This record gives sequence, structure tokens and C-alpha cells, in this order.
Amino acid sequence: MQLTSFIIILLMISAIASILVNATGPKAADPLSYTTGTDADRRVRPRHRFDGTSGDPNGAGRQGRGTEFARPRDWRVCAENGLIDHGIIVLINAGIAAWTESKAGDALEALSKMTQANIYVLRDGKEVQVAVPTVVAGDIVVLGTGDVVPADLRLFEAKDFKVSEMALTGEPDDVAKTSKVKEKKDGAPEKLTPETMAFSGCSITSGVGMGLVTDTGMRTRIGRIAQLINGDGGAKKTTCFCFPDTSANQTPLQQNLNKLGARIGVLAIVICIGIFIIGWLADRKDPTSSDPKSPAWLYMILVSVTLAVAAIPEGIPLCVTISLPLGFAKLPSAQVDQEVLVRKIAAVETLGSASVICSDKTGTLTEGKMTMVGMYAAGTTYEVTGKGFDPEVGGVMREDGQDGRNDLGVKSNLLTAILCCNTTLSKETDEAGVMKWTPKGNSSEAPIVVAARKVGLSETIAGEYPRVLEVPFSSSRKMMLTVSKVGGSHLCQGGMPLPPGTNYLTVCKGAPNYIIDLCCEQLNPDGSVAKLSDADKSKILKIVDGYSARALRVLAIAARPMSKLPYDENNEDVTTDQKFDACRQQLRLMGLVASIDPERDGVPDSVVAARGAGIRVVMITGDYLLTAIAIAKNVNILQDTDDVETSAMDCASLRPNGEYLSNQEMDLVTCSTRVFARAKPEDKLEIVKSIQRQGQVAAMTGDGVNDAPALNQADIGVAMGIQGTEVAKGASDMVLTDDNFCSIVNAVEKGRAIYSGIQKFVAFIMSVHIAEVMQIFICIVIGIPVMRTPLQILFLILVTDLPPSIALGMEPGEAHILKMRPRPKEEPIVLMWMWLAMIMNGMVLTVVVVAVYIISLIHFCDGEILQANIYDLGKGFQDRLAKAQTVAFISLVWSENIRAYISRSFTNPMWHDILGNKHMQKAIIMAQVCLYVAVLTPYLSDRILGLRGLEIGIFGWALAIAGPVGCFILSESCKLISAYQARKHQESLAMSEAVAAPAKPIKVAGGGVKKGVKHVEPEPKRRSWFSCCMGGMF
Repeated sequence: MQLTSFIIILLMISAIASILVNATGPKAADPLSYTTGTDADRRVRPRHRFDGTSGDPNGAGRQGRGTEFARPRDWRVCAENGLIDHGIIVLINAGIAAWTESKAGDALEALSKMTQANIYVLRDGKEVQVAVPTVVAGDIVVLGTGDVVPADLRLFEAKDFKVSEMALTGEPDDVAKTSKVKEKKDGAPEKLTPETMAFSGCSITSGVGMGLVTDTGMRTRIGRIAQLINGDGGAKKTTCFCFPDTSANQTPLQQNLNKLGARIGVLAIVICIGIFIIGWLADRKDPTSSDPKSPAWLYMILVSVTLAVAAIPEGIPLCVTISLPLGFAKLPSAQVDQEVLVRKIAAVETLGSASVICSDKTGTLTEGKMTMVGMYAAGTTYEVTGKGFDPEVGGVMREDGQDGRNDLGVKSNLLTAILCCNTTLSKETDEAGVMKWTPKGNSSEAPIVVAARKVGLSETIAGEYPRVLEVPFSSSRKMMLTVSKVGGSHLCQGGMPLPPGTNYLTVCKGAPNYIIDLCCEQLNPDGSVAKLSDADKSKILKIVDGYSARALRVLAIAARPMSKLPYDENNEDVTTDQKFDACRQQLRLMGLVASIDPERDGVPDSVVAARGAGIRVVMITGDYLLTAIAIAKNVNILQDTDDVETSAMDCASLRPNGEYLSNQEMDLVTCSTRVFARAKPEDKLEIVKSIQRQGQVAAMTGDGVNDAPALNQADIGVAMGIQGTEVAKGASDMVLTDDNFCSIVNAVEKGRAIYSGIQKFVAFIMSVHIAEVMQIFICIVIGIPVMRTPLQILFLILVTDLPPSIALGMEPGEAHILKMRPRPKEEPIVLMWMWLAMIMNGMVLTVVVVAVYIISLIHFCDGEILQANIYDLGKGFQDRLAKAQTVAFISLVWSENIRAYISRSFTNPMWHDILGNKHMQKAIIMAQVCLYVAVLTPYLSDRILGLRGLEIGIFGWALAIAGPVGCFILSESCKLISAYQARKHQESLAMSEAVAAPAKPIKVAGGGVKKGVKHVEPEPKRRSWFSCCMGGMF
């Protein structure tokens, strides 16, 4: 049961008890008594002592101008004020939560926006434009560059047809499609999507094509992803008594708060019953009742329920709701609030509890920008520095570290490559108004264009060489070919010399093995040409293999100077393939270019930091296994001590026969694997489910539609803000505005700090409420006057308790917080040693304040402390009692303020970084100002709050100081016990983690998994009403 729900139930019980007492009283017919606790003749009605007799108007029973105490109507007022207090806090809590999450998106609605409004289809042999929703299976769709595929299509015509499937597969490269069905070669890796299919929601980047609609709506691949988002794995809401049961889809924080609410509810019920029984057995009757035979049980019902209301820390839901968004925005380190957009406030804390982070590769661990890092030109190897698309960053360096930007081979290689590209690079203004270098065109050509600008080739240089022929890249040709007009003695300034009479230049760009086979000569560093022997080819192919081993994407560049075209350009019967075959003869190898999507700056260090925090980082990507392994090594996901055979795998092994492994086998694989390659959307979902079955808190990052089901299933879904689709953002809990994995690790640190702050203010609030109940309980049992009035109790709760609690929720994280072990998923928010600390501190607060109060009673009430004796003091006894209550009130506020500083850490002493939380200074100053206004302002202090701050004298103020001094000494002593228990708790977590880790990695061979003990899924237990309400406490 949620804590807020329990508060609502308690409010109803309090209201019923109040109505019951009023209905059985002498003013049952007075409606005002049900709402305000007063009646028309209250001011003139005589008081009665405990013996039921009327007091002398001029003696002990005379009504003074000040405080009333321990009367049923006063307790009824307390209950009614508690109702208002609790109700306002519940409404504020709900309002803040609703406002914070008001921008939540709908993933399925975003899916519907991924297709354009109209598309061309063939109807009755004619091309007609129709609305996309009217497209049905069997329609023939005509597609061109810029169109969005309206449904799943089987292509029967495709000319240089390329599709961007990034939203569907997560891979940034455009995918070439064909209408021809090819037989799969043995040993070839499985493709993420068939070459003959175009899928709904994907955009056409080049070429034209026609296809037959095979599936529409929810039957498309993207529709099946939508079904995974809302599938059977989602939470099915049922009802628990009169409140909804949302436990199936709650974050760990919400689950722990519900369990805490159950525990507090049980304690409140025990308090009600205990005080009721004690008061009933002691025959504590209504001291103001005109009927001396009035039943004690009726009076004790109201007193018990009122104390239970005081025992419930209604500030916890409000503090949690406030501290999550404010704590995330205000914590000073790393400025994560500028990098993370929180869609669901509880997600902040959940990320802090993550024990496994499943991350996409492209754009998260890597830049998401193909960058040239290596080059081979004119027999020399070069390193290309700089990341991203900014040509003003980085350069070209020889192996000896010298600048190679002006080398003949470098300029010739890059210029010829530019002549075989259709991609441009220019500065554009992004949505934030920042000028950024942005390429337009094929992603594999962007590194070439950027590197060309780095060596000084101008933006418009390609226009100086008019193109007369272009043969686009295709999967069958494995290369792109262009023919451009050239002139002069050199290709460019500082470039290779051209043979006399050269008018045309053929350039081929493509797969190295295909290009090298067509070359018969190569360029030398001095611009001369040498024959390319078989030995030279083998040497160059070894260089290619070296690049490939680093997961670099390698393209070979070759050129052929020509005096004239090798075909008749006026003959229209010459086909493109014939022109292609004629131009690609006798090629000269210009060089190689090697590119990669590089790791983001800071990602390797962040992964190491995550490991130190006990968090396992898992990379799930659609890329090939070797590429994934290389990137994983670069970012430290795979380290030297990891066995690649067991730590990295192709996701095809998870479904060897088309069916996924059993739960036990799947769990054995996912518990040790750090890299999953060639992953499909269903694979990501199954991996996350498996991690969750092992009791881990799984965070999942993603940007594409294919990631949405896993984002929805994970305990915390993190979408990318720049490259992420609206579907992914709608299914996530948080959005990274910079798409950077480093921001996730920073957010984990903040999440842990916020959770630690929540634990601190829960411990603070609970210790205060425990002390409040114990103080009132002692007063009732012993028979001394209750030390504060209902309004004073509400003042303490709203003014002096809540602000420090909120400040504790924004407490900066301790320096070692990222080195602590992740807390178990089922770990309660308040641990056993924290309960002990709360009880000890509550007892400390009770002892010092009750001691101060008793001494005050002795001083101001002529040595009397019992309520019955104080009544007999005669005229002015109420003022005397009010002075004693004022001293106790001041001492309690000061003690709670000291306790707030002590609660900033469970282990460090109070003076450690005492001014480290500026919010605490503000809260304490506000509490002190309110205190002095309350006790020193005439009318407010004496007529409303019943305090006598101006009358207690030096003795009263000096005695009040004894409370915080004693609280400081005793609470710091108790902290020694708490620090020891906290250290032992961390040691036990580390030991449990070591025991739970597999002794040996599980190897996957041929899709099989090493067998273990047979795993039997337990049948779900039917939850009883009691266990449902207790939130799994028992």
C-alpha cells in the first residue's frame, strides 16, 4: 500500500473518530462542533477536573487566557487540524508530481507520426496519390528519394535504392536494397533485415523502387515493436481494496516507499491499540465531561487516533516529490541537469540503483559520426586526428609524427576520393542556434569530405572538375565510379602530375579487395608511378587487414587518367554496365582511407568508473561481432582480463533454432556476457528481461524504434535526445540531451546522492515523529500535562520539520558514493541499522526534551509535575504551565535543528563539511526566524500558539539550551554505532556480490549453453488482501 494511500485511510479514520465523539457528546445537535471543535458557549462553560466535579470559577478551575490541554475537544481539534495538514500535503504532493510528469509522451502516438501523409501507388495501371492509411496489402507502392515507406514492402524493382533503417535497427549506415533474392553464403553473418524488403517508417535516401505491400498497421515490423511495448509483459493494473495496485510497473523507489508505508502503518496501528489499552485500563476519562460516568474507551479512541495521526510522517511523500526534481537540478557537480531531461521523477533515483547498464553503441558510446582515423597513400601510412565533422580540428600526421597535410600522396588521394563523392560539408545553425559543421549525403563519404578540408582542399573544389559519368555503388559492383574532366599538368596544387594530354580522370571508390584487383600501378611519394606487383598487393592487403582488425571501415581509392573516354558518349545504346567495364581498366592505386565511429571523449573513463561502482556495462548493438568487440575494447567494456569468447557473442546464439533459450540458459549467458552483436529488437527485450530475473536493476539506453520495447521493459529507460526517435523518447523515463554515455554515469552518481538524501530525511523525519509520539505517550501514561498544544504540533511539523527535511533531500553526495556497491533491488529504503538509528535518536530527543520539560515544570509550577496537582495550584496555573511548555518548545526546535545537521551523514561527524549544503543553512535560518516570531510576537505567541517567550526569563532560555547540547552529545555517540553498522552493511553487499558471481564464464558453442541445475519457475502466489495492503512487508 502506498504511504499516501495509508495517510488518506488514516484521515478517514480520524474523521470518523471525531464524528463519533461529537455524536455522543452533549453538543451532538450543534453542527459547528463537528467542523471547528468549538461551540457557542465554550468560553463560558466551566472546566472540570479529572474527578468530574466542576472547578471553582475563582480557583483551580478558572479558565485563563492561555493554553488549554489534554481535553477531548482539544484532541479533536488536533485531529481535525491534522486532517487539514495531511490533506494539504497530499494535494501538494500530487500536484507537484503531476506537474513534473506533465510532458510525458505517448510512444504509440509517436509511431503514427513516422509516416508521411500521402504516397504514390499503382491503381488500375496508373500512378495515383493516396493517403497512407488507405494503403492495403497487395498495393504496389512507388518510392523515391525522400519518401517514407508506408508499409512493409517486397521490392520487385530497385535502382540504386538505399534506405535509412537507423530507427529500426539502430545502425547509422544506409542499407542498399535489391529486388534479387540471393542465396546466403556459408559462414556469412545474418543480416538484420532482408535485402529485398523495405519496412514501414524507414526513409529512402537514394534511388527509386517499387514494391508490393505485404503487411500494414500492427502486422508490420514496426507494428510488432509497438506490440512489444504494450505486450503481455506490461503491468496489468488490478485493484487492492479501494486503491489501485500498480506494483507491477513501479520503480524500486516507489516499491520501497510502499513497503515503508506499510511498516509505518503497522506501527501507527500498534500505537493506536497500545495507547488505547493503556488509557482504558488506567481509566483515563474525559477531564471536561459533565458526566463522571462517561466511558474511558470513547475518550481514548480519539486520543489514540490523534497520536497515530501525529505518528504518520506525512511529509515523506512531499519531500520525496520535491527532492527528486530539485535535488537533480541543484546538486552542484557535473551540471547533469543540463544534459538529462527527466520525464518521470522517480526515474532519477532508479538510475542511481542501477546494477547493469545496457547501452547502445552508435551515438551513445561512440560519436555517431564516422571519422577518418587512418590513411595509406603513395606507400606511406598516415594517422588522421580529430573527431566529428569539424575540419578545423585535427590534421594528418606521418608515422614519424611529422605533419603530412601537404604531402603529394595525401592531397592526391583525398582529391580523387572527393571526385567520387556526392556528400557536401557546410556550417549550419542547429535548433539551439549554434553553428555546427554538418555533412549532407552518404555517411560513409562524410569522413572523406572532412579529411579533405583538413588538408586545405576547398569546399567547391569538386565543382572545378565537371562530372561526365557516375555509376553509383551497388552490392554487386562493390564500388562507385565517376569520370570527371581535368586539365593542366597536375591534378591540383601539390597533387600528382598528370600525363600530357589528360582530359578525363576515372575514379573508383569501394571495397579494397575489389579495387586492388583492378589496379596495375600505384602512386609513389614523389608523384611517379610504379608497377603494382602481386607482392605489393599482398602487402597492401595486410595493411587492410590491420585496419579491419581495429574495426575500421576501409575504402580503396584508384584513378585512371585518360585522354579520351573509352566509349562513345553519343551512342545511347551503350549501357551503364558497359561504360563501367570500360572505365575501370588499368587503374592506378591512390591509397586507402580507414574510418570508424570513434568513442566519445570520456566514455572509457566513465565505463571504468561504472565498474568501480559495481555496475556492469553491457553493449547491445546491431553491428557485426568483430566491430562490436573492437569498440568494446576501446571503451573499456572489454578489458584485458576478459575472455572474448565468453564475454562477447552474436545474438543469433540466443535463438539457435529460431526459438529463444530457456530462462535458465538465457540467464547463464547474460550474467557474464558484456557484448551482444547483431541484436534485433526482440533480442534486446529478452536480454533486459533476463537481467531483471536475476534481481538486477537494469538501465537501458537507446535511440531507435527498435529500442522502444527494451526501454519500456527496463527499470529505467534512457533515450537519446539528439538522434533518438520520438518513439524511443516516449517509451523512456529519461532523455539524454547530449546523447553521451558519460551523462549516464554522472546521473548514476546523482541518483545515488538523491537516494542517500531520501534515506537521510526519512531517518530524520521518522526520528522526530518517534520522539513526538514518545513524548506525548510519556505525558499521558505518567499523568503530566501534555507538553504542547495541537497548534504547536502543527507548527513543528510544517515550519521546523519540513524545510530541513527537504534540504536533506538535496544533500550533496559524499565523495565515496560512486565507490559503494549498488543496493539490491529488494532492499528497503530504511535498513535495519537505520531503524535502530532512528529509534536511538528518537529516544535521545525524547529524553532530553522530557528532562527539560520536567525541570521547567518544577521551576515554574512550584515543584509540581503531575497534571492533577498543577490544576490545584489555583489562579494563574495555566500561565505557569505555558511557560514550561514554551521552554520545552524552544528546546525541541533547537534540538531538531541540531539533529538536522547531524542527519546529514550516517557516518561522518556533524562538523565534517558543516556548511556543504547551502539549502540546510537556508532551512535552519527560516526555522529559527519562525521560532522567534512564534515565541516573541504578542498575540500570536500567547493568544494563538499559547507560548510565553517573553516571560520565561534567563533561566528558561538557558535551560532550553541544555536540550540541543544533550542531543548533540548523545546523537553523535549513537552515530558511532551507525557508522560501524553501515560499514558492515557495505561489506556484506560486496560479499553477496562475490558469491552471486559465476565461478566460470558460460561458453556458448553452436548456440548451446552449458547446462546447470534445472530451473523451475515458481507458480505466482495469489495475493491476499492483507499481504496486498502490507505491500509485501511480510
